[in-house]
Amino acid sequence: MSRNCVLWMVVSVDGYTNGPGGEFIPPAWSADLDAWAAQCAVRFDTLLFGRLAWQGMADYWQSAETAPEAATRDMARFMNSTRKVVFSRTLATADAWRNSEIAQGDPAQVIPRLKAEGGKDIGLLASTRLAQTALASGMIDELALLVIPELFGHGTRLFEGHGARRNLRLLETRAMDTGAMQKRYRVTRPDRS
Repeated sequence: MSRNCVLWMVVSVDGYTNGPGGEFIPPAWSADLDAWAAQCAVRFDTLLFGRLAWQGMADYWQSAETAPEAATRDMARFMNSTRKVVFSRTLATADAWRNSEIAQGDPAQVIPRLKAEGGKDIGLLASTRLAQTALASGMIDELALLVIPELFGHGTRLFEGHGARRNLRLLETRAMDTGAMQKRYRVTRPDRS
């Protein structure tokens, strides 16, 4: 049985993953958010990134192993020790973050190969353009969204440009202590065009 590719993202109520200047706007941190993030460590053994997200996370997580908060240190250990596949046409090497490799091919070629390897599920994190490409090619099996209680107004929309209609089945919804909503959906059917 092949494993799932899960789009695991933070998004504003109006559907943006980044603010007007392309900046990441983090959710308010809390005990519930710690638990949500810890689900990554239990569920995934492979993480997919676009180049920009990979570079930003590499800088942050490598220094976070010495953070004062135990939950941050635990997440940093997971992020640093887990296999990471970065999709890039410009990186010559992925040596800047341990356990990273450059994808050999486009997502429609690479993701099915990764699914067939077996193991835990695959998480696609913090990479909006890669998410749109993976959605368009039918590679996403599940959406795991943290919808934060903010309207960004402008920025980078998660569900724009993928050009594919998808039916979703709700798996879980949960209110968090910050007012954010955790939502999980199974992608049940490809295009109905």
